[in-house]
Amino acid sequence: MPTNRAEFAEVVSAVRDHTALLLGTTIGYSDDDWAAPTGLAGWTRSHVAAHLAEGANGMVRVIHGIDSGTPTRMYESQAAKHHAIEVGALTSGLALQIRLDTSASELQREFAALEGDTRPVALRAGYRIPASQMPLARLGEVVLHHMDLGSQFSTADLTPEIAVALLAFHVDRIGRRDDFPPLRLVADEGYEGSVGRSGMPTQMNGPAGDLVAWLARGTESPRIYRSTESDA
Repeated sequence: MPTNRAEFAEVVSAVRDHTALLLGTTIGYSDDDWAAPTGLAGWTRSHVAAHLAEGANGMVRVIHGIDSGTPTRMYESQAAKHHAIEVGALTSGLALQIRLDTSASELQREFAALEGDTRPVALRAGYRIPASQMPLARLGEVVLHHMDLGSQFSTADLTPEIAVALLAFHVDRIGRRDDFPPLRLVADEGYEGSVGRSGMPTQMNGPAGDLVAWLARGTESPRIYRSTESDA
């Protein structure tokens, strides 16, 4: 039975493996394929790739910042982030593929030193996690954006342990935000967690991977169902 937290080495390996899967998808893209829209409003596949490359570079900056004792954010500002992604999306498909590969490889090399690192890092304003969870944050980005590209990949391709770890991570990230309705997520693998504002929660049941996609992207799945009082 998976626990809420996969082993650190397992997560780091999953980042490498799922990055390779994503690169295997994008290597076959033509220029028209790169220009195709995604499920993210206003973003083409080129935007997704530019975002992933910028995200990897930003995480490297954060890691170097905590190592040097000079805390650094992933981006100077939201405007700087937006500009970098828009400019990156204008480059050729080959250039995007190379950037995706090289930025991911550099970040992967940094991850090993983060095992057991409890120093807090800010990946975005108001969102802090222990440095040791950065590989899990990156894994979530790679997995969800691989789905955004419209490929055949889905969260059903995740191992149970990794799916549960990602679900627990997203539950922690969302927390008790007032803009989320009260929800209780019950995974088939044994994990349970709650998000959203206070109130009587709606209970969602299903495989952890499907719940991740539903929670993060609103992706419907025939394997997810709502519990009602009559089910109790």
